[in-house]
Amino acid sequence: MRKKIKIFLWLSLLPHWLFIEHIKSKPLIVEEFYSQKIYPLIYKTYSLFFNKIPFSIGDIIYLIIIFLLLRLVIKFFRDHRYTFLKLIFDIGSIISAIIIIFNISWGINYYRLPLHQKLNIRTDYTKKDLEEKIDFLIDDLNEIHSSISSNDSLPLKLETRKRHSLKKNIKEYNEIFSSEIFISSKRKHSLWSTPLSYMGFSGYINPFTLEGQINSKAPYLNYVISDIHEAAHQMGYASEKEANFIAYFFSHENSDPYVKYASLIFAIRYLNLALYEIDPQKAREKIKRLNYGIIENIKNIDSFWQKYKNPFQPIFKKSYDKFLKANSQDKGIKSYNEVVGLIINYKF
Repeated sequence: MRKKIKIFLWLSLLPHWLFIEHIKSKPLIVEEFYSQKIYPLIYKTYSLFFNKIPFSIGDIIYLIIIFLLLRLVIKFFRDHRYTFLKLIFDIGSIISAIIIIFNISWGINYYRLPLHQKLNIRTDYTKKDLEEKIDFLIDDLNEIHSSISSNDSLPLKLETRKRHSLKKNIKEYNEIFSSEIFISSKRKHSLWSTPLSYMGFSGYINPFTLEGQINSKAPYLNYVISDIHEAAHQMGYASEKEANFIAYFFSHENSDPYVKYASLIFAIRYLNLALYEIDPQKAREKIKRLNYGIIENIKNIDSFWQKYKNPFQPIFKKSYDKFLKANSQDKGIKSYNEVVGLIINYKF
């Protein structure tokens, strides 16, 4: 029986691949039938079970998958009757199951109608547009910092606020967004927050359980944005630039000045990086306009991630880059940066 299931999984790969290739060119159909109708039902079904469990089931599933694969490899070296072809057959059937479940439960959202088309906004911009938006955001950020800090030169003390962000933020968002998924969605602290830190990630969505996982060790300014970024993924926005934009939008509109502070730092860093690629000197001049206390908060973020920097991090980033490209994100990991055009052109 098990062999028949494995054969079925292998044989199902080709029709599954053909189906995915077919729907890639039909974003309107994906949007209308999968993202708006089928996916919400899948999410609701999953959440009825997984939302009741306080810890991350998805993290445990990943551990089980790794265990199963390692078990097969060990069996290959220990059992001479277990040939290389049998190993490939078994591993291939597991990978086939992973690919099929991934696409059905969440991955098809990669091929939905782009968010900028739904919002009817442009994504292109000029250097002038970029500089003007940076100036506007810097003025806004300096003003907020001055209003909640006793001194322009002092960084905000943020770490004590981190534990309150998840539930408090969602309550705020209920009033400004009508998505049932967004209102009911929950994020959990990843059981593997330390490994995530070494990999350089502040969160991720588990496509097999649709749980939003947050790196509990991440600095507050990353933590808040990651919370909403993963909520966007749970809503079915698979594109990283779109999840980034939704994170910026909702944190910017939040009534908590500390959350808005996080959104502005997030946006300025992305925009100034884009400017740096065009005009490094101008980008350095822009950053100097920030209150000294803000710069110290940014340095604190950088120093946190620097602590976890390691020789394997580029490998993790490269692997994720290939994963995104395999799912029609042509820019790969650089697709996060494409949020710049959305931030510039969207008018609150």
